[in-house]
Amino acid sequence: MNRRRFSLPVLAALAAAGFLLAAGLLMARYEDRLYTDQQIKNTDEQAHILAASVAGAVAFEDARAAQEYIGALSANPELLAAGVYDGRGQRIAGFSRGGATLPSRPPTPGYGDGHIDVTVPVTQNGAALGTVFLSAAAEPLQRRIARYIGLVLLVTMGALVIAVLSISQSALARRADQLSVVNHRLQDEMTERARTEEALRQAHKMEAVGQLSGGIAHDFNNLIMIVKGNLRLLRKRLDANAEQPLHYIAAAEEALDRAAHLTQRILAFSRRQPLKPEPVRLSTLVADLGPLLHHSLGEAVETETQLDANWWIRCDVNQMENVILNLAINARDAMPEGGRLMISTHDLHLAVAPAGADDFKPGEYVALTLRDNGVGMSEEVKSRAVDPFFTTKPLGKGTGLGLSMSFGFVRQSGGHLVIASVPGQGSEITIYMPRAEGAA
Repeated sequence: MNRRRFSLPVLAALAAAGFLLAAGLLMARYEDRLYTDQQIKNTDEQAHILAASVAGAVAFEDARAAQEYIGALSANPELLAAGVYDGRGQRIAGFSRGGATLPSRPPTPGYGDGHIDVTVPVTQNGAALGTVFLSAAAEPLQRRIARYIGLVLLVTMGALVIAVLSISQSALARRADQLSVVNHRLQDEMTERARTEEALRQAHKMEAVGQLSGGIAHDFNNLIMIVKGNLRLLRKRLDANAEQPLHYIAAAEEALDRAAHLTQRILAFSRRQPLKPEPVRLSTLVADLGPLLHHSLGEAVETETQLDANWWIRCDVNQMENVILNLAINARDAMPEGGRLMISTHDLHLAVAPAGADDFKPGEYVALTLRDNGVGMSEEVKSRAVDPFFTTKPLGKGTGLGLSMSFGFVRQSGGHLVIASVPGQGSEITIYMPRAEGAA
């Protein structure tokens, strides 16, 4: 659940609405109190006037005259009741209306239940003759209704302001969420597009280099065959006792054999070498290579295997052995002080492409992983690792065709080669070969 945060303008509007509502309540309360105080003052003045007017009527106990004075007050709509009482507290005149009750004896003055009660003594020459009582409405009904209608309107307006602001804030928050989702989607699409474009550029580069190197290798191989044929003819024509010329011919033939092997590696990179695929288990292949790997890597490298794969694949066994041996030797060279090489195989159901695998199709694969704890590779080196003739080894220590040949062979066999590496922590090279159904 997302938390909605109000912006500063919205908070200011809400505060203004709350202040307006509080101000309206305080104003209504202040007017109510002000009107009540004024009404008490007016009623008290009328009571004193009435007391002075009925003094003679009370002195002579003239109830009719007292009633006439009381009747004159009935013209004031704000008076609810009025009464004149003699010295014994007996009511001699009075009136009431609007449901008000006229007490039979002088009541206690006070304020409550929407009315004001005032009592004033009737005196003459300093002598108390009786009491005058007046009861007035604290506030006319019309004023009270008008005031509360205004208050209701004010509260309603404040509530509407708050509701509109809340709805606007919710709409803005939803819009912001939608924009955020769209923004993330665009970023993902841009990242995916950049990755695809980079993969396409790499594929085009490798394809161009492969075509070029394949063509050169074919032509170079033809030249080698011509030279070797002529050397054989020369060997037959020379006297068997001519040791010096035969020695030169043998050295030339050996160099041509190395050149022919180099052309085969170039053809492997360009995926143009002839292959003889056959069913094989990678776990069995690695296990059979154990003695050769141990001899090639030396005592300084500890080799450990975890061979869990049982599925069959189809590949050229000799070429796959060369690939495994070449990758193991690269791992050895990355650990000049010695280290540990882990070789593992696993059967995998892959629904998504592993990181770095292009043109990947989901399915069942056998994974062969070689993991070392050597010097590792930087991102720049890793991006060029399978380029032909690229090497970080010293001059004369490598041709730069080992990884490129391995990459070309794996891709020609329908698999994928993925490199993961962290400088100072080692490298991990994984070959994913598709499972061969029914190969056994």
